[in-house]
Amino acid sequence: MRVLLLVLLAGCAGRAEPVEIVVPAGASAAVPVDAFRAPRRLPDCPQGHVAVAAACEPAETAYAAAGGRTFVVDGARGRDDADGSAAHPWRTISRSTGPDVLRPGDAVLVRQGVYRETVAPREGGTGPDARVTFAAYPGETVVISGADPADDGWTVAGPGLWRRPWAGPDLPAYGGDDWHFRRPLLVAAGRVLRPVESVRDLTPGTFTTEGSDDRPTALLARFAGDASPRAAGPVEIAVRTYGIRPEGADPYADCGSEGTPGWLRLVGFTVRHTANRAQWGAVCAGSRGGLVEDVAAEWTNGAGVDGSGRGHTFRRVRADHNGQIGWVARCTDCLFEDSQAVGNNWKGHDPFWEAGGGKWNRTTGTTIRRHYAADNGGPGVWLDGDNADNTVEGCRLVRNQMAGVMLELRTVRTLVQHTHVEGTRWLEWTGTGILSQAASGNVIVHNTVVGNEGTGVWLRLDPARRAPDGGTVVANNWIAGNAALASVEAREVSVEAESAAALRSTQFEGNVYGTVRGDPVLRSRFYASPFGSSGLRSNALAEWQAVIRGDARATLALSARAGRRAAAVPVRAAGAAAAPFVRTRLVGARPDLVRAAL
Repeated sequence: MRVLLLVLLAGCAGRAEPVEIVVPAGASAAVPVDAFRAPRRLPDCPQGHVAVAAACEPAETAYAAAGGRTFVVDGARGRDDADGSAAHPWRTISRSTGPDVLRPGDAVLVRQGVYRETVAPREGGTGPDARVTFAAYPGETVVISGADPADDGWTVAGPGLWRRPWAGPDLPAYGGDDWHFRRPLLVAAGRVLRPVESVRDLTPGTFTTEGSDDRPTALLARFAGDASPRAAGPVEIAVRTYGIRPEGADPYADCGSEGTPGWLRLVGFTVRHTANRAQWGAVCAGSRGGLVEDVAAEWTNGAGVDGSGRGHTFRRVRADHNGQIGWVARCTDCLFEDSQAVGNNWKGHDPFWEAGGGKWNRTTGTTIRRHYAADNGGPGVWLDGDNADNTVEGCRLVRNQMAGVMLELRTVRTLVQHTHVEGTRWLEWTGTGILSQAASGNVIVHNTVVGNEGTGVWLRLDPARRAPDGGTVVANNWIAGNAALASVEAREVSVEAESAAALRSTQFEGNVYGTVRGDPVLRSRFYASPFGSSGLRSNALAEWQAVIRGDARATLALSARAGRRAAAVPVRAAGAAAAPFVRTRLVGARPDLVRAAL
């Protein structure tokens, strides 16, 4: 008899993805029922009210701290020479962001509308009980747009081809001669046209630029169905770099830098259509103590949300359909919870450089919990470069590219647990569920890794030897139905643990493995090593099965067509031993405690 435990991994805006975990009857579940449960839902409040603790309060008072004031912005009826009261609101959000306008504890309540401006707070709060808050009025849609209307000025440049002189600012690109780094963004009827390199590449629904990458002189476009701009419109052109970005004395300081405002709260906004550069987030939470809730960053040119800084909390935040990447972050002691990244890298940036769901670097003491990443052109969750003491838990990562979870380049003491990785798509040399390279001393436990186009877990021996590898615990995972290609490097499946018994606690079933000839270290199929032992590195399936005492239904892909196919994902055997569960109150991985329990 099997017991099915359904754990809801909540995404943003009420999205929830069920994860089925099968455990033996009468055994303790590998995922405790309340281990990663989404926060208790607050009461449903009437229109214009906000749930605060267990009560509903009017929006006009709910966001201001004790002693704080509430100002109102209404783009439809406000005036910036008014006093900002509910009776006499301001017209723009920016009216509130100048020096000496807001005090710690104040709130700005924004009514429904599209606000074509950059919100750049110059004053922040002083602590968790005295934040400066910017909030959308509950139940109303507030959009901060980086684009301006551009229905006029178009002239015919050929059959179905239209030209408009560039009237916006210079847009310095990332650098180099890669056209993907261009920053202009063209929108028609609310839909982003796809940029292409040159006029010869134009098809209906695409555009390109004239002039240099940094200084465009004109846009050339073919609208959907080769319609005219007026018929295809309304047309908008992105001219602003950011949607929300706190600004200190140095206007060029990176997001999260000391000296920029902190202790800000952002609630309920949608930011879209910014002309941000690659690696620049359209939304920034400030230097420290930010609380960002129910915010969306979508259809921007570069990155959606920049989570850099210290002590930030992001809850139910969406970073979807951004040109390069959903999330970028360099964060200390931060929490990313119940958030998501879907459909990012539509511009086609090189994922091996940086693209996909999100990349965290130089991040410490941070937790990524119940995160949903799907259909991104790059890894779902990527920790790359000098990360330490972080936790990735209770996440659902599906149909991303290269890897579902990627730990790279001096990422150490990081715990990946109770995460479901499925359907990772192949790119060049990897479609691995959980991939580690130039990373060491991490812990990968209690995860479900199924149906990927590469192997389930790969502790890749970094060819460039950029940093130490090894010492990573892989235990108590379910690795099933993954199908690697026959003829490229990344077919290795890896397990490493404190002991042979701990190593064998990860269960493998129904996987397909490929092989190529060459260096047995770089091109082996199988790696299994208890700490302190040379372990197994081999191409022999029988040796692998003997060492791990499992994967009995595995097969070998002997031709290119044999791999990368939809594999039937086996169900975990009912007689499998339930895995111990180790978790502490501390944020970050505790490899010592995990190893002691195995």
